[in-house]
Formats: sequence, structure tokens, C-alpha cells
Amino acid sequence: MASEAQQPHTDPSETLSGAVARVMGEAKDWRRIMSLDAKTSLRVYLDMKSPHAYIAVRPTLELARDYRVKIDFRPYPLSYTDFGLSTTLENNERRPPSPEADRKARMYYAAAREYAKLQRIPFRSPHRLLDSELAHRAFLFAKRQALEIPFMMSVCLRGWGSGWRDYEIESLTQLRNSLACLGADLDGFEKFVGPDADGQRELTKYVEDAHASGFVGVPHYVFLDDTTGRQVGLFGREHLALIRSKLAVQGLARDDSVQAEFTHAWRGPV
Repeated sequence: MASEAQQPHTDPSETLSGAVARVMGEAKDWRRIMSLDAKTSLRVYLDMKSPHAYIAVRPTLELARDYRVKIDFRPYPLSYTDFGLSTTLENNERRPPSPEADRKARMYYAAAREYAKLQRIPFRSPHRLLDSELAHRAFLFAKRQALEIPFMMSVCLRGWGSGWRDYEIESLTQLRNSLACLGADLDGFEKFVGPDADGQRELTKYVEDAHASGFVGVPHYVFLDDTTGRQVGLFGREHLALIRSKLAVQGLARDDSVQAEFTHAWRGPV
């Protein structure tokens, strides 16, 4: 395994631990943003094994910074086979169904890499297929303590920063340690994330809700369009500007300086 200094990051002079510390320095602000007053809500479905969910978290939080909206982040375990990235999950090795699918998969990670560079967050393509089921149950445990975003970013920065070579997303011990580093109360953690326990039941309900909203992939945004009175489900970070415009029409901007326009090439909080 390559040493930390040899890992490819956004800034070649910055170690992975340095990059993690720099971005996690925003954690207090993430929690502050999530606690701001709100007049409407937005459901956001994410999967920690999706690089496009990883790069969507921070720009999505800008919605709550600028508008009176409560963001309800929810986990959703994508299927590699349904998504066409692999024909099987055997041995966690990616086996694309065709050369065309393989090309699309490579572009999928290449695009995420470029956007990660813009945000100055570490990224490396994964060396194997991932199982995010346990991590999502841990996410829900963290969510009960308003720690879901610091937890997800702590895991993803280390995971995506090393291509999931230095972080085992299926490891109960590592997930527990990540929660502990955030100061989470770990009482009942193992029971919550166990098979057929509360974490699994909650995750199943979220998956059902996502499908009912027209889920296609992550990030998936669900909100009530006040102009039509209908629920809208949108797949993709590129819709953030549209969502902002909808919130602006509802008069939900936190102050007059807020602009609905939002670039897909967002580089980080001002």
C-alpha cells in the first residue's frame, strides 16, 4: 500500500490527514447551518459509496445557509448491478457488463475527481466494490445526535481520499471509531446497527420513501414545490440552482444578498 504522502490528493503537497483535518475544520459550521430556523424542508438521499454524493454534501448545505430550509439527509444504498457498474458483487471486484459500461464507469469517477479538485477535497478512484449498508446504519445512529454530516464526511474524506484503501467502510470498529472521534454517545450503537434492528428498519423505510418519490440515483432531492403544490424529485447536484430558485420564489432567502444562481463548479464556502 502506498504511503500517505504518496496518495494522490487535490494538492500534491498536502497529506491525506492534512486534507481531512482542513475540511473537517468546517464541521462546527455544518452543524450550525443544520440547526438554523426553517420554514420548509428538503429531503436529500445520499450513498457514501457514491463519489457524486460525497461531492454534493457541502454545496447542498449552502441551501440551508442561504435559505430557510431544513435539510433532511437520508442514506440510500445504491446497487452496483442496477446502476450498471458491475454484473456481479462477487469478491468485490467490478465486472462491467460491456466495454461501453466500463467506459461510462471510468467517466463516472473521472468527473467526480475533477469536481473534487474544485472543492479541494481528496479523491481517489476505489480499488474495489463497496458495501455501504453498515455505514448507513451508523449514519442513522449519528443522525439521532445531529452528527450525520460530520460522520459522513469524516468517513468519506478518509475513504475517497485513499480510494478506500485506508478505510474499511464495512468495518464496525472503524465506523465506531469515527463516531467516537466526533464525540458521539456510543451507548447502544452495536445493537442499533445490528441485523434486523432499528437501524436496518429505518434504512428500509427510507429506501421505500425514496422509491415512492421517483428515485433515480444519488444525490436525490425531494421537496414540495409551493407554486404547484406538488412534490418534486430531482436527481443530481446540477439541480441546486433550480432548487434555490424555487426557494427564492417562496421568499425563503435569509437576507437580501442571497442569489438564486449557483455554479455547478462550486469551489467551497466563502
